[in-house]
Amino acid sequence: MSVRQTIKRYTKIISLLRRRPMSFQEIQDEMLNDPDAIEEKLQTSQRTLQRDIKAIASIYEIEIESDSSSNKYYIKDDIEDIQTKRLRENFEIVNAIKMSKGFGNTLIFENRRHLGTEHMAGLIHAIQNNIFVEFNYHKFWDGSHSIRKVKPLSLKEARNRWYLIAMDEKDGTIKNFSLDRIQELNITLLKFKPVNYNAHKEFKESFGIINGTDEKAIEVILSFSLQQGRYIKSLPLHDSQKIILENKEEIRYSYYIKPTYDFKMELLSYGDQVKVIQPVSLKQTIMENLENALNLY
Repeated sequence: MSVRQTIKRYTKIISLLRRRPMSFQEIQDEMLNDPDAIEEKLQTSQRTLQRDIKAIASIYEIEIESDSSSNKYYIKDDIEDIQTKRLRENFEIVNAIKMSKGFGNTLIFENRRHLGTEHMAGLIHAIQNNIFVEFNYHKFWDGSHSIRKVKPLSLKEARNRWYLIAMDEKDGTIKNFSLDRIQELNITLLKFKPVNYNAHKEFKESFGIINGTDEKAIEVILSFSLQQGRYIKSLPLHDSQKIILENKEEIRYSYYIKPTYDFKMELLSYGDQVKVIQPVSLKQTIMENLENALNLY
């Protein structure tokens, strides 16, 4: 069996057991109801399933055990890291695209700008080896462009875009550059001394990509409508999100976050489905923005 088939079998087992506990036979029955699983011949023996379970624990850090009373397998511990999860999800997307080839209405994608992902391999090489990069950068706000020479430090994803976090050689300032705005990327032969910069730490209390501002992290409490609150529960706004109240009328969450521009824009995008409880300063800012929007009409 090929490596591709093996990975597909692992992801299928994980997907099935995340739905509910299943016996070996139930897993096989589900495989038989999946056209892709049939085509790839993902059905297997119970002995192979045991080997798969050990491999899944090792690769994905997802521990699967068997309940002797029901004779069903279930996921005990699921601490799959973000990188591994994204790799697995992307593999599933690529496989779905492969399956849907020739069926125009099967998968419908958003018509959006390219993400600049063609630059990622070169930038990762430059980041890991402390190599200067140069590029022509087109600004989003005014359409102007300029030649930049920077020390690449990290790549960060925010709101379906990828950004290069780098130190501008011109003024020594840490800046963010959207990959889809980078053109004529040149990985130079010049090396620089390692920069003491921890991207995870710097963005821990931030929302999106805006950072390095004067805002300090504060406690923010938001009240969402029940429907929107459930959506937010499944897709948290920030790592610090905690439920502090849930009833038939609302769900309240607390955050420890910097109230940056992009965070405020995110709150405004929810319209009447969210209300800022505290702090008063943020509540007042959102109210003013909503009033200004209403005055346009």
